[in-house]
Amino acid sequence: MNWISRYTVRIFSAVAAAAVLLAVSVLPARSAAALSFVLGGQTVAFTHVSNSGGVTAVGVEDPSLKKLLGATGAVMTWKRGERYVLITTSEPRVISFSVGDRAYEVGALSAQASVAPYLVGDEVYLPLDELLHALSYALRSDGSQMVMQPQLSTLDVRAAGGGTTIVARAGAPLRPRLVEDNAQKVAYEFDGVGTTLAPQRAVNAGGVSSILVSQSGPARSPKTLVTVLLTPGAQHGPPRNDNDRDFAVSFSGAAPAVGSAPTPPPPPPQMITPAPAATAAGSATVTGVDAQQSQDGLAVTIHVTGDAAFQWHRLRDPDNRFWVDIQNAHLATPEQDGTLADPGVSLRVKQIDGQTVRVAITLAGPKQLSVNPATTGLVVSVGTDEDLDAARAGQGTIGSVVATTDAVAPVTPAPADTAGGALGNPDELAPSSYVPTNPKLIVIDPGHGGSDTGASHGGLNEANLTLDMAGRLRAILQARGWQVRMTRTTDVDVYAPNDSAHDELQARVNVGNSAGARMFVSIHVNSFINSGPSGTTTYYSKAGDVPLARFIQAALAASLGTKDDGIVKSHLYVTLHSYMPAVLVETAFLSNPDDFALLDSPSWRQKVAQAIADGIDRYAQQYPVSGSAPQ
Repeated sequence: MNWISRYTVRIFSAVAAAAVLLAVSVLPARSAAALSFVLGGQTVAFTHVSNSGGVTAVGVEDPSLKKLLGATGAVMTWKRGERYVLITTSEPRVISFSVGDRAYEVGALSAQASVAPYLVGDEVYLPLDELLHALSYALRSDGSQMVMQPQLSTLDVRAAGGGTTIVARAGAPLRPRLVEDNAQKVAYEFDGVGTTLAPQRAVNAGGVSSILVSQSGPARSPKTLVTVLLTPGAQHGPPRNDNDRDFAVSFSGAAPAVGSAPTPPPPPPQMITPAPAATAAGSATVTGVDAQQSQDGLAVTIHVTGDAAFQWHRLRDPDNRFWVDIQNAHLATPEQDGTLADPGVSLRVKQIDGQTVRVAITLAGPKQLSVNPATTGLVVSVGTDEDLDAARAGQGTIGSVVATTDAVAPVTPAPADTAGGALGNPDELAPSSYVPTNPKLIVIDPGHGGSDTGASHGGLNEANLTLDMAGRLRAILQARGWQVRMTRTTDVDVYAPNDSAHDELQARVNVGNSAGARMFVSIHVNSFINSGPSGTTTYYSKAGDVPLARFIQAALAASLGTKDDGIVKSHLYVTLHSYMPAVLVETAFLSNPDDFALLDSPSWRQKVAQAIADGIDRYAQQYPVSGSAPQ
């Protein structure tokens, strides 16, 4: 017997078996001519090239792309038919793309691509510029040829204990030359590497005043000069290399004179990077939050001193919650929890951890909202008009550098499935040949439990969430006249504590099979290695499962407000081995901020139960058991 994961459905196992349809390829594509370039002195070409909306994309199976990944020490994880593409760099750092979604992630940073990855046939195509940027490379023109140029992409500035360490990373091995060293500055030249880093960045910590970055030379042999301006009396140690990939050098400030005031503590770590989510230098203080009503609505002002980065999120109607996290900051005033005048409902201000202040606003509806950074803080303006297509997230900096970027809510693709047929015409689908001995019985399987908590994040765990949603679903179904049996009603293993995957999953299947149940519905919560993926998916294994999966997914998509990931075929144990029509619902992602907030909401979990019950009823009406009245 093949190995079976006790954890049943995580994104790797589920997606690896999934065949995602062309329905998620929301952009038309056309093939383009091969793209030739010079890599390491050799002329190579991307041959799996496509153009969509004027944006060049490259296929994940392109031989030259694999050669480029090999040159950087990166490894790609993808199989034909998968939706997610993961690239693990040598640092290591995970780059994740998802078909149909412009949002992608590079490590802990999120960004928006010019176009979403899409399918050409069954091969995923990724936007080329964003992919190269994530790999610390860039295509540069050199006369009639293009050159694949490694980029000095990151200068990580770490300040601690009166000193500062600068770590440089690039898409190629770094072998710097010391070109200047005196009391005012020290300069290193990196041959063969270009850059898009900002030309100047203030540090003011641990012996370092600021950092200057400049590039010179032709595209084939660029040079990047990094100059570190020092504070009086600063010293530095010898440079270090980590497997030729990371270049690091440490600095220390001058020792304080006897009897002088102690040196103030250094600011927290900062990052110099061209990625959208830049971290501002220095620590910040939130000195107050106030709200004022006006003819245009409501203005919530967050007063901040110092430099800081921020990230904000808002949930869709009907939840209508908004929050902004001020990073590298502390709250200088008491925490707040009060009411707001229309179009607001409530305001909460809290220090959620040692470095983050959160300001949360509950809105009176899907109101217009804008986030406006300034040198002295942040103003959140809430209008009286509704905006159902508003951006759902954004980030930026305040203080000496003022910037903001919004992430527009992704367009929900049409439901995807691998079974064929039209969702609006279920007569095209063949019903299951299974005949239940108890046509009024439905088995509900709350995923995980007991010794297996499933996914966990932010104080929530999958086993508790699935049991809660299953209990709500049972109450709705019983009120509608169904008989319901749950594989577990408390936080326990179904077979035995710390049992094997096979024994545990088979015990769940046995509940339905031995009772001759009409349907089997397993409820789960998804998770991922970073916060990018989101949405709701219904999985099935057998042809007879398809109509039930379609009705349940359609009801979920219509009411939850999550990303609709459609129905997906996968050889999951509980659906494959159940005699009756069976589905497994991944309700949302604990690892995604928007989905997490929904999962944390009892009213949203009630919506999940209501939608699954509606899908069950519609399926039963369309496919009554032979010889019995429709349920």
